[in-house]
Amino acid sequence: MSENDAVRIGFVGSGVMAEVMISGLLTRGVTPPDHIWASGPREERAADLRARHGIQASTDNLAVVDHAEIVVLAVKPQTLAKVLGQLRPRIRPDHLVMSIIAGARMGVIASGLDHPAVVRCMPNLPCQIHRGMTIWTATQEVAPPVRERVRHILQTMGKEIYVPDEVDVDRATAVNGTGPAIIAHFVKALEDAANFIGESRPLARESVLQTIIGTAELILASHRHVGELIDGVTSPGGTTSRALHVLHQGRFAAVLTDAIDAAYRRSVEMGDKLDEQVRTVKS
Repeated sequence: MSENDAVRIGFVGSGVMAEVMISGLLTRGVTPPDHIWASGPREERAADLRARHGIQASTDNLAVVDHAEIVVLAVKPQTLAKVLGQLRPRIRPDHLVMSIIAGARMGVIASGLDHPAVVRCMPNLPCQIHRGMTIWTATQEVAPPVRERVRHILQTMGKEIYVPDEVDVDRATAVNGTGPAIIAHFVKALEDAANFIGESRPLARESVLQTIIGTAELILASHRHVGELIDGVTSPGGTTSRALHVLHQGRFAAVLTDAIDAAYRRSVEMGDKLDEQVRTVKS
């Protein structure tokens, strides 16, 4: 891709996930550093991004919008209403707006900006090492060629899945957005359990992580239902049978379901609150 063909991307909000996307775009050669702009409230953060990635970074949100073809909203949810009001006069008809803000629905962003072409994405933490999972959707006004460009951008962070129903992005917030923290919590608990029965901390860490990685790869490679894999390693009266019995007694699956349901309901609550905030600001 020549520099003239490279897309100009601006990030309003320069936090961790914005930098993850910037790193992916540069590492995969999607666009050169001088085609990327980022803004945030702190000049020291802008200086750090300039030094680390060679991009154009400042505290000026409007400069980002003026230079970009694609505007990525990456601000904190509580500042969204104010930022939308600030950006609205500078959003052009040819802009594509992408949001990675948890809970922020496309309708509220389109209304707040008076701009119909909006993409909503839910990336997750492993995007930091380009092994992430991003669930995304788009309004009808985002044409198929533009959606392919979005897909290409998101693939710089790992895998991506387009969903036609926006509610699936809220569900993804609970599952793949919250999932890394839940899995990390599980890893810590399993390491602690291994240490409790006498394994050293270094041995527990290495064996637990490789067991999880290997099991995930086995599930991906297998065409069998995951329940069959569980049955395949569970002998009557054996060690796995005893361990699973204890998990069932502790309502392991039910507690996990309750946790994901709580995260999903919170995502919906956040969306409702943002809707109200933007309506209040516009009125």
